[in-house]
Amino acid sequence: MQLRGHAQEGGRQRVRRRETRREALRKMLREMRRLYARLYGDIARSGLPALLAVFVIAVLAAAVLVYFVERGADDGMFKRFFDGIWFAVVTIGTVGYGDTYPVTDLGRGIATLLILAGIVLTSLISGTVASIFVERRIREGKGLQELRVKNHLVICGWNPDAEAVLRGLESSPDTRAKPIALVNWIEAEAFDALKAKFPGLDLRFVRGDFTQESVLKRAAAKTAQAAIFLPDASGGNSTANADERTVLGCLAFREVNREATLSAEILRPESEQHLRRAAVDNVVVVGAIEGFLLSAGSLSAALPTAAARLLSNTDGPHLQEMVVPPSLIGKTFAEAAPWFLANGKGVLVGFLSTARGVSLHDLLSDDSSAIDAFIRRKFSEAEIDLEAETEGARELALAPGPDHVIREGDIAFVIG
Repeated sequence: MQLRGHAQEGGRQRVRRRETRREALRKMLREMRRLYARLYGDIARSGLPALLAVFVIAVLAAAVLVYFVERGADDGMFKRFFDGIWFAVVTIGTVGYGDTYPVTDLGRGIATLLILAGIVLTSLISGTVASIFVERRIREGKGLQELRVKNHLVICGWNPDAEAVLRGLESSPDTRAKPIALVNWIEAEAFDALKAKFPGLDLRFVRGDFTQESVLKRAAAKTAQAAIFLPDASGGNSTANADERTVLGCLAFREVNREATLSAEILRPESEQHLRRAAVDNVVVVGAIEGFLLSAGSLSAALPTAAARLLSNTDGPHLQEMVVPPSLIGKTFAEAAPWFLANGKGVLVGFLSTARGVSLHDLLSDDSSAIDAFIRRKFSEAEIDLEAETEGARELALAPGPDHVIREGDIAFVIG
């Protein structure tokens, strides 16, 4: 029985490996099709296919003419039709190698015409190819080109305070190396100025309305790791309806990417509930933190400085989060705090926990009523797990008591 179990497990692993390889192949093919579609659009608009067709026709025509003219010559070099093709290709593409050449006057006349045609065609083709790349670069500068990046950060919206966000990203080693896509209505000259001002950031630009899915797809939102939404004042937009646009943008982003971490800044506290419904992870109300720091400064001159230092992304000690190691699951706060200090992780200050959700089993009573029995039978027929839990509420525990027990999936907050 044990050998049979090992054989079955080995068979399942082989099936999983084959499925993984197939999925990787399908993903690669999808990426190749998308890349081909983008390149084909640029190539088709440039007229390059027509030029290449003329090039091929010129080579074949010259090869046929030279072959039939030269094959009857006493000291001719074109004994096979491939000799004519070889001569036409090296003549129209280069100055020729001299290993094969016509000896009759008519053949040399054809070669002269082929050389002149080659000068024109190769110049047109090389100029067209160069123009494709130049046009793509210009479109990228204007924010009109689709980005090809992964695991990047998207910043939607722009206002006079947005540069502070870029300064914070530039000071963090974790985000400094990531591509950052700006989605707004600023002009290309303003974006060039931002790139010069923040040389340490890999900035990209997509010009357009971030509430539209088509614009977000140009910013490669589907493969983004995180997104930040700012009250948008670019392109003549007013901050009077900035929160509404932020909510619409978050909803559109969630339709494109359900895994990315979303953070949003709002002007009115009452807008927070709408962002929570849009599954936004972090919501910041403009002025809330500044008001706290100012009020705290009236009681302690050092408290605002300490708070700003803890929230900064500098290389010095600051507040950060990390996954709790498995060895600490089930231990108390008093037992875990020395471990973080002893292993150089920093000072443990609290946890972010996810409370146990409510399952369908919890909602049904344990009695044998006809209604509950009917519900259980229907769920069983539909192969729905009654024990599957709904998503529990997230609970923030800062400076918990010494008896606080660490649960699986907890996120630790440390100063280090």
